Amino acid sequence: MTNEEFLARVPIFESCTADEVSSIASVAQEHTYAPGQIIVTQGTPGQAFYLITEGRVAIERDGAVLGAFGAGDFFGEMSLLDSAPRSATIRAIDQTRCLMLSSWDFKSLLERTPSIAIRLLEVLSRRLRVADERLTR
Repeated sequence: MTNEEFLARVPIFESCTADEVSSIASVAQEHTYAPGQIIVTQGTPGQAFYLITEGRVAIERDGAVLGAFGAGDFFGEMSLLDSAPRSATIRAIDQTRCLMLSSWDFKSLLERTPSIAIRLLEVLSRRLRVADERLTR
């Protein structure tokens, strides 16, 4: 599967047009991580968004494993908009390949293609609403 095909299937970008997905793919960088390798560290400034294309990662907070993500999952989406500290450490469980979007490349892309920002805000709003509902149950 091409990076564009993969990006088009990720929930955060699935409502984007083919041209928008192509623009996103043009700034994405592929990175591979060995088992046990840390991808992001809790407490450090967030500066990138990651889409897992193959492999699995552990989600760790304060040394405890909270869960795992696999191919098709993503993390760090808030880092596209701010540089707040990471809320968790993400560590590769298997050999893992990710597409990475740096916040500076993505912000530049949003300036050129503002329709992507609108779609991103809609998805982030839905995710926040779901998280809020879970907390109030």
